[in-house]
Parts: sequence; structure tokens; C-alpha cells
Amino acid sequence: HVDDFATLLSEHWKLSQMIDAGSTNTLIDQIFDSCDDLLAGKMICGAGGGGFLQVVLKKGVSKADLQARLKTVFSDTDINVWDCRLV
Repeated sequence: HVDDFATLLSEHWKLSQMIDAGSTNTLIDQIFDSCDDLLAGKMICGAGGGGFLQVVLKKGVSKADLQARLKTVFSDTDINVWDCRLV
């Protein structure tokens, strides 16, 4: 049910922004906007500078695709992609 999970992630993200406008910032919005066509679901986790962006990729999109997009758009930063496994 990965597709359902991705939908729930995005819905959670939308609700978080409605509840607290401070849950996002310009950089987070730019990151998500720059790769939105690659993502099936998205949200942020954590807080206070120790958080991370969590995404589920669309079918057929690889980690390398996402990493290449982010490195192209944000070439002057150390943005990176890490693996995560659902258990």
C-alpha cells in the first residue's frame, strides 16, 4: 500500500501547513517545488534544525533521478538524498 502511504504523507503535509504556517519555509518550498513531478508523497519530519524532508518517489523514478534533480537545482549547496526503508 505504498501509494496510499504516499497520499497520507502529502495530506499530513498539507494539514500541517494549514495548522501552522511556520511548519515550512522558502527553502523547503523550493526543494519540494523543484522535484514535485518526481514525488508521489512528501512531508517534513523532526523540528528545530534537526528535521528532514521525507518523500515517496513516483513509480519509475529512482533515487538517482531525485538526487540529480536536486544537485542541478541546488548546485551551490550540500543537499543530498539518503535511503530509508519502511518496516
